Amino acid sequence: MARKNRVAVIGASGRMGKAIIQVLSQSKISELSAAVVGKGSVYLGLDSGLHSGLKQNEILFSDDLSKSISESDTVIDFSIREVLSDVLSICKEFKKPVVVGTTGLVETHKDLLKETSKYIPIVYSPNMSIGVNLLFKLTEIAAKVMGDLADIEIQDIHHRHKKDAPSGTAEKLKAILLETLSRTESNIVHGRHGILPERDPKEIAIHTLRAGEVIGDHTVYFFTPEERVEISHKAQDRKTFAVGSVKAAEFLIGREKGLYDMFSVLGL
Repeated sequence: MARKNRVAVIGASGRMGKAIIQVLSQSKISELSAAVVGKGSVYLGLDSGLHSGLKQNEILFSDDLSKSISESDTVIDFSIREVLSDVLSICKEFKKPVVVGTTGLVETHKDLLKETSKYIPIVYSPNMSIGVNLLFKLTEIAAKVMGDLADIEIQDIHHRHKKDAPSGTAEKLKAILLETLSRTESNIVHGRHGILPERDPKEIAIHTLRAGEVIGDHTVYFFTPEERVEISHKAQDRKTFAVGSVKAAEFLIGREKGLYDMFSVLGL
């Protein structure tokens, strides 16, 4: 039997880390090799399997980033953006492919991803869900067909604990619309308030809601005078993002250096 792909999970004690560990426990191709948490974490030394609602797996939470990455085949990073440069530097040093699902990245982080991808293969996506990446593709198709005829709105709903707004997924939807329709940031409006002039035909509005325990809902609306098209994705279980992340890690096995997205992983 072939040896499984050994995966180090960065940010392993969080919601996404737990979900990824659960998915890895059922994978026929990959297995957990290291579970990394932040320096001084209260979870240090605890069994990552038990913490993730599984049986004991004897892989203890560690804060040794370098050792964890060097002993893995592939890395999945769902930590915080402040750690990204360290993760990429160590992955580059040990020639390890990495899946980056950390949200809230700014242009400097994205530039760092591009630079590091000259040396190792990287999958980066603001959303690892298979369904959300289908949403991205359908939004692109709808924009090509209806974009110049329709008023376009994006709605982003997440749980009350989420810190970044709009979400990375909403930002990606915005980027798809701007590129497809040859528009710019000057066409973007974030919510509305007060007495406003008539809507500009090229305006694209983003509305952000943060409430309750919503895992993640996104809808793109195309309104014409005659009809309305809504393209929606609603996450029902955080595991959907974990499934896509593990699929991305397996996609990277033997892959050439470069920056890939989930369209590449899914063949879209």
